Amino acid sequence: MRKIFLLAAAVIFLSSANCSAEDLKFLDANGDTGYFVDVDSDRMENDSVFRVNMVIIRLDVNEMDVIELRVNHVEKNYMICSTRTLSCDDRRELRADNTQRSARAYAEKSLMGDLVQIVLFGGD
Repeated sequence: MRKIFLLAAAVIFLSSANCSAEDLKFLDANGDTGYFVDVDSDRMENDSVFRVNMVIIRLDVNEMDVIELRVNHVEKNYMICSTRTLSCDDRRELRADNTQRSARAYAEKSLMGDLVQIVLFGGD
């Protein structure tokens, strides 16, 4: 199932000239929803904090969320800085929310833990 999702997501991204994410690394999938990290969006603020975009693709509704995260990997927490929802076909912005959320803790063995590992140490 994951291989099918990855193939479908790759087709969507490769078919769009206005692709907002450049180098997506797969994190996980659940049904028609896939979770990726855009490693090209990685920006280090200091030795313990970086910003990066997580991309959530929902094939069943033809939408993708681009979520800007601020991650403190030393304190093991993250904050959502902004969220944009785009149409997968034409990258038309459907919704935007620039409300910064409170910091939330994450576990090392979690989706966010995997995201941190990819950003800091690379992925397959």
